[in-house]
Amino acid sequence: MAKATSWSKPVTQALRADGVKVIDLNTSATPGFEGDKRAGELLLEERRAVLSDLQEKLYANGRSGDTRSVLLVLQGMDTAGKGGIVRHVIGSVDPQGVDHAAFGVPTPEEQKHHYLWRIRKKLPRSGQIGVFDRSHYEDVLVVRVHELVAPEV
Repeated sequence: MAKATSWSKPVTQALRADGVKVIDLNTSATPGFEGDKRAGELLLEERRAVLSDLQEKLYANGRSGDTRSVLLVLQGMDTAGKGGIVRHVIGSVDPQGVDHAAFGVPTPEEQKHHYLWRIRKKLPRSGQIGVFDRSHYEDVLVVRVHELVAPEV
């Protein structure tokens, strides 16, 4: 298999949108990636293999007493592509090593506790990759905006 084209600069730099208005974004752009769709597919396949190998090591270490885990926080509005990220990226690893949590409206049980109680319960176990889809950000932000708790909380 041919080696895929890579990024022209670090991904964190290429995808940073400081001071950019969403309306001004070119939705078909591929900032920092110099290649066509096929090159992107090749790179994704290469990275999936690397991710799968790293996840297997993380899982094995967790079964041997290592306490480390990974938490992926996906934050975005409806139709922003969070589900696609889960399917394309997390879908390439062993599902036994993934803890996926989507945070909807708090249940009656969750409402009996402080508003971050349910978040802590969903943190990934040792050796796991945790995915927060619709994250704790909303719990913090909504509570403050709607003044559901006193400001000192």
